Amino acid sequence: MKKFLLFLGIFLLLLIGVGFYAWHIERDSSDKYQQLKTLAKKQVEENKYKQAKKTLTNSLDFVINQGAIESKINQISSFQEASKFLKVKNYSDAITAFKKIQSYKNGYNILLSRANDSIEKARQAIEEQKNQAAKESSEETETAGQADSASASSSEAAKSSSSIASEWTKIYQTTSSIPQEVVDQGRKNLQDAGVNTDAISDLKIREMIVAAGKLQENIVTYAKENGYSN
Repeated sequence: MKKFLLFLGIFLLLLIGVGFYAWHIERDSSDKYQQLKTLAKKQVEENKYKQAKKTLTNSLDFVINQGAIESKINQISSFQEASKFLKVKNYSDAITAFKKIQSYKNGYNILLSRANDSIEKARQAIEEQKNQAAKESSEETETAGQADSASASSSEAAKSSSSIASEWTKIYQTTSSIPQEVVDQGRKNLQDAGVNTDAISDLKIREMIVAAGKLQENIVTYAKENGYSN
């Protein structure tokens, strides 16, 4: 009987010792997990995403149900990927990626908040791009319209100059009969038509007026036919 009681006592002591050891190990594991969990959250708040994922990965050794931790790791990875799209101004893909952050259960609320802010930022950027494109298109249209208007005005001026020139080139038969104001007008008509008159003297313009009159042409037509155009 004494031996039985002795063995029973030893067994109970061993059982208590094992139980205490298991409780101690479990408590240490729980404490370590909580420390890593707190550290990872702090790292996420400080935008230290790489370190946070490493901390969470280390905490997997101290828990049995690892689903919640893995969800947090995946959420951080998705946020990093979405941020890369935003950085390179790929706003459409950034919006899609940031929306994915909402699908993770047991994730970080701060990442959800940052994702929503980034979605709004990307949408504003897309709107600004549309407005800029519309502005540039409008400016191009306006420039084209101005060019057409300038071309029409130039053509009209040339026609007007030709008409005026036709009237007075028929009148003068000699260079001496041409007054200076007519010479000046002839030079202006040539310049308006694109002829460089820097090297053409007043006498030469008088000769051109007389020659054009004989051919029943205006001075501009005569000049271009005889190689005076630029």
